[in-house]
Amino acid sequence: MRVAVISDIHGNQLALDAVLQDLQQQAPVDRLVISGDLCLNGPRPAEVLATIQQLRCPVIQGNVDKEIVTGAPHKGAKKRHTIAWTREQIGPEGIAYLAALPYTHLVTNPYGRDLLVVHANPLNQEQAIFPTSPNSLLEHLLKEIKPTIGAMAFGHLHIAYTRRWRHILLVDVGSCGLPRDNDLRASYAILTWQDHSWQAEIRRVEYNIKEVVKQLKSSGIPHVEKRVKILTEARY
Repeated sequence: MRVAVISDIHGNQLALDAVLQDLQQQAPVDRLVISGDLCLNGPRPAEVLATIQQLRCPVIQGNVDKEIVTGAPHKGAKKRHTIAWTREQIGPEGIAYLAALPYTHLVTNPYGRDLLVVHANPLNQEQAIFPTSPNSLLEHLLKEIKPTIGAMAFGHLHIAYTRRWRHILLVDVGSCGLPRDNDLRASYAILTWQDHSWQAEIRRVEYNIKEVVKQLKSSGIPHVEKRVKILTEARY
């Protein structure tokens, strides 16, 4: 069984297109899952939503998807301005689509242990799992995972990595549209059930970042300088 997971697109249509094209060139997958943060902070939020809806694949809600739905009244003014702009771009139908997304998706594996896809962790959409997160934190965040699950794929941190914890393969698939691990290329992952366990390949895909910068500058998105800086530096 093979499952592709894409996360944290953040309104970057060109990155999403490049990842989908790369995926088509790989061995076929049984399932594609989108693990949240679809629209906010990029120049093409409506186009990204349209593409994702055409894929007709499982999609889960990320933390910024929820913020778009609520308007994030408790966040700072700069973020609220960007959220308001994004809400205008995607309209009421896009907001309703984000509001209806589930928090998790379970991929049932007929050959062995299942795959759980979340945005950040199984308990909430906000708390990141780092490559260096201590076992005590993992014990807390993963305490409700069923023993039938052998792998968990997620995003949120925008840093791609794999890590084994007990019998579970943890796969941060990285960010498709806004990497922050010092690699400008779009990121996604393909998980494969092989030899009685899950294995993961993190793929990096080049795309036209200069064109996305042009899109940002002409989009009318608030605080465009910050958006360009994060996109082109790919780090925290």
